[in-house]
Formats: sequence, structure tokens, C-alpha cells
Amino acid sequence: MRSGGREVEVRRAVKKVRDAVAPRVRAMLGRESRPAPPADVPAAEAAPEVDHSADQWFWDHYEWAVGEVVSFLAEDGIDLAGREVADVGCGDGIIDLGLVARAAPGRLVGFDVNPVREDLLVERAAAAGVADAVPRSLEFTVCDAAKLPAPDDSFDAVVTWSAFEHIGDPGVVLSEIRRILRPDGVMFLQLWPFYDSQHGAHLDEWYPEGFVQFQKDPDAIALEVLEMAENKDWASYKLGEFRTLNKLTVDGLGRALVDAGFRVTKLQLMSERVRLPPEVDGMDLSRLGVSGVMLLAR
Repeated sequence: MRSGGREVEVRRAVKKVRDAVAPRVRAMLGRESRPAPPADVPAAEAAPEVDHSADQWFWDHYEWAVGEVVSFLAEDGIDLAGREVADVGCGDGIIDLGLVARAAPGRLVGFDVNPVREDLLVERAAAAGVADAVPRSLEFTVCDAAKLPAPDDSFDAVVTWSAFEHIGDPGVVLSEIRRILRPDGVMFLQLWPFYDSQHGAHLDEWYPEGFVQFQKDPDAIALEVLEMAENKDWASYKLGEFRTLNKLTVDGLGRALVDAGFRVTKLQLMSERVRLPPEVDGMDLSRLGVSGVMLLAR
């Protein structure tokens, strides 16, 4: 991330796209943006409504995504309190901050190929009124694309949210996750969107109708995006992301999990009504219609 005014421009562009995409994922999962309070908490004691409009991306991840992870695990009696947890592909660290606040793991390590800007994380958390420092139980570690810098059997649970579509060799990373998990450990994995689905190109800002990855040549897409984009740096970043997305499908993910030594114990497919362009005629409908997945694996 660049400094000064250029950094502000890029951050605003990131927020614009993420604000547009997050409601779509929430709708597919059938959830509102704020998870409901636990059933045993009287309504009068529930947290007051908060104005989230200032940083919807922050709240979508600090509250909603964390709520999805915690409730998905809780349905199977899995509690992260006091446990050692890893987040593989932690991105900006907001989900990790929310997990520490809501699930109280004893230790949470966020791994990513890019260093987490802890100063920006604290800035956003302070603006939201939820934290003014990174908690002592939370740490961030840079990893490379094929190796997690952690000993064998060092975590009770691994979570990963919207990371696996960006991983060059999912099988290698799944094997690494299996290596760092303890024998009785569990992995929560969320992936959205799969490449072949409507929004799989990650270029919604310029092609909101989707499926552009099958309608135009990548070089033509690059020229169009750079011509349309107000922020050329942001457009170049998104095009770089587009060019490196993997072509993983839900069945390919399932096979990779088995090969890595996992057994899927719970599965939720994400889908939405889509209009199919003629360019995808003959393709497997599951590849076009399954846009994401959440699962537990042991």
C-alpha cells in the first residue's frame, strides 16, 4: 500500500467495491449483516444498534463474518475459547480482531503472504469504537505461498475466509493446514466466489453483470478496465488479482481436501439466481451456479 494521498484513494476504492459485494454474500447465506444476540441473552441486554455506515466493510467482517464462523462451529459444539487458532489468508486482520473479541481464543495467529498493516487495523478499530490496540492474544505472521511458519500439531483450529480462490496451489496449502492442526483439530473454510461463477473474475466494479471471464480475452479486459477506471493503481491491482485467480471448483476443492487428509463433516453451498450468457453453453451447471462454499473438515 502506498503512503499519503494515493493510499487514501486506494483505500476508498477498496471500500467502494467491498461495500457492493458484501451484501450479495450475506443474501446468499440468508443472514442479516448483524448476527442476532445469543438466545439466552434477554432482548433488553442485547448490544445497542450501532451506526455502521462509516465503514461497512469493517462491520461486515468484524461482526457478520465472525458471526458466521462462530455459529457454524457452535452448531457442532465447537468453542474456540482458550484454544490456539490460526487464520490462513487473514488479509487485513479485521476478522481476527472480531474473533478475539467474540470467541476469546487463547491465541490467534493470522497468516498471510502480505504483512498486515496493524496501524491501519487499529485506526479502523478505534474509529469503530471497538479497540485501540491489537490484543495481546492476536499476532500476525507473514508466510510464503506454500509454507506456513508454524510447527507440526500446533493449532486446535484453523479458519480461512475468502482466501482459497487466490491460492496458487490449494492442495499444498491444505496439506500445510493439516500439518499444523492437532490430530483432533478442525478447519472452517469459506470460499467466495469460485472462478467459474458469476462474480468469479473479481471485477464487479467494471462488470457488474458478471461472467466477463468467459466473454472477453484477458488482454481485452485489461485494456477496458484501465480505460474505465478512475483509479489506475487500484485497477492494476485488481487486474493482477484477476490474472492469478485459480480455477478451483467445489468438487476440485473436495478432492484436494481428501488428498490432504481431511474429511468434510459439514457443507453449505452458496448459490444465487443468475442469467447465463451464450459463451458458457455446455459448461457444467454446478460450476456456473455454485458461487461459494462453507464447510467444516477434520
